[in-house]
Order: sequence, then structure tokens, then C-alpha cells
Amino acid sequence: MNILDKLSDKEFIPFLQSLGVDTRNQSFEWMLNNPDFAPALEWMYNNLDYSNVLTTREKRRYAEIQKRNNQIGIEISTNEIDENIASITEQYPGICLPGEQEALEDMRIDIDAQKERLHLIEKQENVVGDLIVQNEHTNEQLNLEITKLNAAQQQTSEEEKTTAEECIKLAENVETLVEDITQLVGKTMDFYGNCGDNKETAQTLFTFGPFEQYKQSQDLFQSHFDLYTSKKFLKRQTDTVTDDNMVLNEAKHIEERLSDAITAYIESKAELCGEQAKLELVANYNNPHPSQISMNIIEAQTTVQLLEQEEGVLEQHAHHAAKELAEERTTLAGDTAASAALAVREEIHEDLAYLLDNAQHALALDKILYCALRHELRNVEEFLQFASQLRMYVNGENEAIASRIDSMLEISSEQSAREQRLQTSDRLVECLYNILNAPCTDGVHLVKLYRELQENIRELRTAVGDACDKRKEELMRFKETTRPLIEYIWDGCTKQPNCTDKTVASLAHALSHEMARVDERILEASASFSSVKNGDKQHLRKLWQWFLTDPSKLLAAVKAAQSGKFNL
Repeated sequence: MNILDKLSDKEFIPFLQSLGVDTRNQSFEWMLNNPDFAPALEWMYNNLDYSNVLTTREKRRYAEIQKRNNQIGIEISTNEIDENIASITEQYPGICLPGEQEALEDMRIDIDAQKERLHLIEKQENVVGDLIVQNEHTNEQLNLEITKLNAAQQQTSEEEKTTAEECIKLAENVETLVEDITQLVGKTMDFYGNCGDNKETAQTLFTFGPFEQYKQSQDLFQSHFDLYTSKKFLKRQTDTVTDDNMVLNEAKHIEERLSDAITAYIESKAELCGEQAKLELVANYNNPHPSQISMNIIEAQTTVQLLEQEEGVLEQHAHHAAKELAEERTTLAGDTAASAALAVREEIHEDLAYLLDNAQHALALDKILYCALRHELRNVEEFLQFASQLRMYVNGENEAIASRIDSMLEISSEQSAREQRLQTSDRLVECLYNILNAPCTDGVHLVKLYRELQENIRELRTAVGDACDKRKEELMRFKETTRPLIEYIWDGCTKQPNCTDKTVASLAHALSHEMARVDERILEASASFSSVKNGDKQHLRKLWQWFLTDPSKLLAAVKAAQSGKFNL
């Protein structure tokens, strides 16, 4: 990432104030984001010192180094010093130069963080060592379990052979029994067919013959045979299968844990070596001055040569250790191959093939992810280019877009005016508002009222249906309750009211009054209906009827009203 991406006013304004610049509390973000000013500001931030002068102690040390170089006859130019500084920074990226106080603070923070990380890695190394010891114990346990499984497998194979022989013998016995029984049944059937003329012998043969005994013996033999086979084979087979599956699952789980622990140990060991080297490098760094760079270069070259020699020695040791490890592994493989069985070897080969396939799949997946990441980064770059081009296009087409927006606003205003004019001038809509008693002239409100009307109609239909059902039930209940009263009132063969009883006469009188009152209500309802019908001057009732029952006629009336030819 570029340094300018990290630079902001929080870092740049204190830097300018340390150089004696009056910032006047203004922001420099626009200059840091501008590509014309950014390189110059980057060079100032990286190359200028906070004090921009040498201290008295640095001057004294620089004079001593110059005297020493003059006595020895060494003269170093500024270009060589710059080249050496550049080579050191390239060889050790992230090293801070003298005078960079913020870089020194960052280095101190990094040293503390690396120490904490080193402590964590040492703890992880101890944990990995414990896991390796536990792995060795589990390997020994696995070897014992494998030998036990091999012995159990051999025992089960022998038992399967013996049981197979017993099954074959039992099958042969069953075949002989079936042949004898079929022969016996055939003879009895022949005998039964020959004695068809003699009914007494046929009845005795049918009653006391061997049919029932044969059927009972057949069922008993079948039940005993099924019970024997189920007890003999199924239980042992299920036990062996479950044990084998449990052992295989445990072995796979332990193998996965071992592979994860080994990879974690290798990664932690590599990180530990790198962090130790960084700590040694940082510990040997004591804030040198630019004048000491020549001496440090000589010391660095000598240390590099020593490190190269040590690297050669370490390579030889590693080669010898690899040879010894290979010899030990070959001897161990010979011992294990001598003690292991053929079945165990096949299982190990299958597991290794499975692990190799998984490793190949993981490698292919890693390659695919890498290619996908590169593709996504390329797409992001193209998207940024497209965004910049689009921004340039928008800036160029801004005036045309503004004029287009103005024209669209004018069109929308004309459309709204026409809609308002249509709402105010539509006769049919006014009729509907008069029918529905709506105060405003909004079409959306009209649709809302129509939906509410439909919902009210549905509710009224359901209410009327329920009321009819309840009326029928109440009528049935009333008939049941009034049956003895009717029998009491309408007695005799003529079915006339019993006028001799006072209670019956009073009930008949009240009934006649109630019937007269009902007739008066019916007459009032018919009169109100006729008055409403005659008072409908604008024929709104018919429009309302079409609105509820016949939408096609209502649509024809709407078209006629719009054309001005509406006539009821």
C-alpha cells in the first residue's frame, strides 16, 4: 500500500509544526489526495528531519569518525552513503533511519508485539510437544487395537466357515425332509383319489390323515430354522460391523488430529525461527547515525559472511539428520511391515490414497481461489476505470440531463393538470361520489370506498346466510315448543279454534292485531320504495344496480357519458 494512503492531517500537520510552519488550523487533505502535490509532500515527509540540523553530540561523533577515516585513508562520498543506505533498506525492509522518532516508536511497539507473539509461539510449541507425545501413545494403542482386530477378524472368518458348513448340512437335511414329505403327500393323494368310491374310507382319511400333522411340522420347522439363523448370524455380523466402523472412525479422527498438529507445529516452528531472527536484528540495532553507516556496512558484510558459513554448516547437519531420519524410518518401516498383516497394509494404502486425493483437491481448490481472486481484482480495476469514465461522461452530459429533467417535470405537471381536469369534469365519477356519499373527488379514495363496499357486501351476505340458518333453527325449535299449544288451541276434528277457552280467545285476538300491524309495515315499505323510485330524477338507482350486478352495462354507460350520448 502507498504511504500516501496512510497520511492524513493527524500526521502531516504536526510534522509541519515541528519544522516551524504556521498551518493556521487548515486542512491539507486536498493536497495529499492531489497527484500533482502528493509526491513532493511524500518526499518532504520521508526525507526532512524534525530538527533539520545535527546536535552537538552528533557533530562530535561525526568529527571523530572523519578523523578516523582520514587516518586510515578512507573517503566516503555522499552518493556512496546514499547507495549503502538504499541497499540496507532493501536488504532489511522496515528498518528505521535515525531522526525518525515516529518510526522508532513504531519499532518499539513492534518489538513488544513480537515478544508477545514469541511467548505465544513458545507456548504453542510446548502444546505441540505434548500432542506429539500423546500421538505416540495413541499410535501404540492403535497398534494394539489393530492386532486385536486382526485376531478377531481371523476368528470371525473361521466361525463363518464353520457356520457355512453347518448351513450347508442343514440345507441338505431340509431338502431330504422336503422330498420325503412330498413323496408321502403324493402317496396319500393317490390313495385318496383311488378311494373316491368308498366314502367312509375317504372321510376317515380326510379326518385322520397326515394333512394337519404335515402343516404343523412344516410351520414348526420353519420357525425353528428362522430363529436359529437369526440368532446365529445377525447378531454376530452386526456386532462385528459396528466394532469395525467405530475403530475406523476413531482412526480417521486421530489421523486428522495428527495431520493438523504436525502442520501447526511446522508453521509455529518456522514463525519462531523468523521471530527470533527479527528480535536479534532489532536487539543489535542501537539507533545509528548516518555517519556510522559505513562502519555498520562493514560489520554487516562480515556478519553476512559468517551467516553464509553457518548456513552451509547447518545444511550439512540437516543433510546428515535427513539421512539418519531416513535410515531410522526405513528400519521402522521394515519392523512394522514384518509385524503388520496384509489387511492392515491395504487399509493404510487406501488411507494414504484418500489423503493424496484430498491434498490434490485442496491444491486445485487453492489454485482456483487464487485465479478467482485475480479475476475479481481485475474486475474491480475495470469497474474503477468504468466509474471514472462514467463520471467524465456525466460531467459532460450534465446540461443535457438537466434539460431532460426539466422537460420531464413539465410533462408530469401537464399530466397531473389533465388528471385533475378529468376528475372535475367526469359526470359518472360525480354520480358515483353522490351514490357513495364521498366528500372528496379523489380516484384513489373512490377505489378504496369500492373495496370497502365489496367487503361490506360479503359481510352482509355471510350475516344474512347465518341469520337465515338461525331463523330456520329457531322456527324448528318454535314449532317443537308450540306443538302442544297448537294441539291445545286447534282441537277437534274440524281443526277450529277452541272458542270456549278465554286464554285461547285472547291469543287469537292478539294474533289478529299483530297481523294487522305487519300488513301496515309492508304497506309503508312499499310506499317508501315507490317514493324513492319516483324521486330518482337522475336515475342513480339504475347506475347503482349496474355497478353491483352488471359491470358491462356500467362500462357502456361510462363510454356513453364520456362521448356525451348518455341517455337512460
